[in-house]
Amino acid sequence: MDKYCDTSKVTIERTTKDVVYDMVVNKHYAGRWTGSTDVFGIYYESGEHSFFDEMEKKLIGVILYGYTVARNGVKSISESLENREVLELKRLWIEDGYGSNIESYVIAQSLKQIRKDKPEVKVIMSYADPGENHIGTIYKATNWLYQGNKVSHAGSMYQYRFGDDEQWLSPRALQAKIGVCGLKDVLKVYPDIQYKLIEHKHRYLYFLCSKGERKRLWKKLKHPIYPYKK
Repeated sequence: MDKYCDTSKVTIERTTKDVVYDMVVNKHYAGRWTGSTDVFGIYYESGEHSFFDEMEKKLIGVILYGYTVARNGVKSISESLENREVLELKRLWIEDGYGSNIESYVIAQSLKQIRKDKPEVKVIMSYADPGENHIGTIYKATNWLYQGNKVSHAGSMYQYRFGDDEQWLSPRALQAKIGVCGLKDVLKVYPDIQYKLIEHKHRYLYFLCSKGERKRLWKKLKHPIYPYKK
């Protein structure tokens, strides 16, 4: 049976890039920082007292939100939305061993904080990367809306590697390495390079606005809502 987290010992606090930067770049699968406007540290009471009988809190994770940098990212949700009304959940990482429900709890608590601090934000969006074997299980568990995997890319993209023992490189990484990343251009330079199609990311939405505003936005969504992918 899965262990459940004692959420009474978990706190989510606003913090700074300096506090969680190393955790993001060294622990999260993306391996790099991303532009973020709302940075939260995830802390767990250790059971030990520090000064003035306060409980010692251990930093066990991080969750980052920020404005999307994707071209037309906001308008791909609805033409009626402005940039300041949409945030993207960009990073979530929590140490193992704190319970199967801790991610759901952290997302819920951080969204409550954003709703309080930024009442202008109406929609949160996030992506699940099938290249990392992610289909969005945590978003299903927290009642996000699924929009499929056809809305996050304009066209086909590829990963590349120079040999069987080499690491697969993203288009951005290959661009930095050889100056090009489009398949035709890459094959002109390295005709024997290995490549594979990148699966499009799955997009999820969460409404922070009132029921009336949610109903209005629902009618103006550019892309349909689908049943969760199994």
